[in-house]
Amino acid sequence: MNSYRSTMSTLLVCILLMVIVTGCWNSKELNEISVVMAMGIDTVDGQYEISLQVVDPSQMSRNRAMERSPTIVFSSRANTLFEALRKLTTESSRKMYLSHLKFVIFDEDTAKKGIKKPLDFLFRDHEVRPDFHLAVVRGSSAKDAVTFVAPTEVLPAMDMYKALNVSEKTWAPTSAVNVKDILQRLKKDGIEPVLTGIRLNNLDKGLNVDNVTKSPQHANYLFTGIGVFQGDRLIGWIEESKSKAFTYISNRVSSSVASIGCPNSEGKFAFEIIRNNVRINPEIKESEPSISLVVETEANIGEVQCDADLKDEKTFNVFQAAAREEQEQILKEGIEKAQQIGSDIFGFGEAFHQRFPREWHQWRGDWKQKFQKLEVKLDIHFHLKRVGKITNPIDSEPQH
Repeated sequence: MNSYRSTMSTLLVCILLMVIVTGCWNSKELNEISVVMAMGIDTVDGQYEISLQVVDPSQMSRNRAMERSPTIVFSSRANTLFEALRKLTTESSRKMYLSHLKFVIFDEDTAKKGIKKPLDFLFRDHEVRPDFHLAVVRGSSAKDAVTFVAPTEVLPAMDMYKALNVSEKTWAPTSAVNVKDILQRLKKDGIEPVLTGIRLNNLDKGLNVDNVTKSPQHANYLFTGIGVFQGDRLIGWIEESKSKAFTYISNRVSSSVASIGCPNSEGKFAFEIIRNNVRINPEIKESEPSISLVVETEANIGEVQCDADLKDEKTFNVFQAAAREEQEQILKEGIEKAQQIGSDIFGFGEAFHQRFPREWHQWRGDWKQKFQKLEVKLDIHFHLKRVGKITNPIDSEPQH
């Protein structure tokens, strides 16, 4: 009987708890919040100006004719991001909700001033998930970047987020930098951060919803070049032709395409990188640091615009050698550009730190100067694997 009473008492307590505890302690109703998808951070008159791209729920249905932009942009200025965010309550009846933040964009002035201070708020706030991308807008303001109406996705921030992910996987000059990547690079010795660049084309038209309601679109954004940092400050740019070196050496390339002139013939041929791996081997020669890069690359021929018999082994080997030389040139030019700027974005210093900690302790204070004079040797193993469904160019294929 006592056991029965005990069981019933426990059951009653559970039922009471289920009635009282009906939801999460910090739950938020959708009609009380504004979901922020992107944040732009500008420096204006010595203050931070934040611009938030917020979802407009009334425009989210794809079956609804687009009468206005699917997002709203709110802006506010203050000495800190936290203050600027709270000041937005004076012009919005909803609290800004940052858990779905996908993109943070800095203008060049803010990036040159330093990104640690604005990032402090984003790392510290419990609502912000550390999975958003960062970029620097070139030649425009960050406010313009988050106001820009993108042509592909309903939400412009998602358009940029997805486009950068796809671009990094299929086009080596761009790099999708996550906030976790930045944090790790800022904390480590011997490796400097980078952020991809964004340019806004035909800005006046891109800020108008007509940009997506009419065809063809008048304006678009473009990811171009990588911003090179010293600590948390932007100090220079590496343009597209040389920025491939960073993604190759950092082993961030899933696929990429390059074209070069055909050996001993007019026209060009294109090849697709399908696998790339780079090993960084730090060495010490005559008490000075030296780097050896062992590069393993596999590629397929994607297009041939010249008269060439690829069934011939000698011709095929000449094409393979030409592709190898092209990759070597890309790596050399990218390394030389980074050395000219004076920022070790490749992590050569980190490699010395791990393998030669005693020597690194001596070099750490003047690593920028060491890096600029660093000897870098390339050991490239480049293999062309496939030529596609046809072997030779169409004009050279036998007729059946």
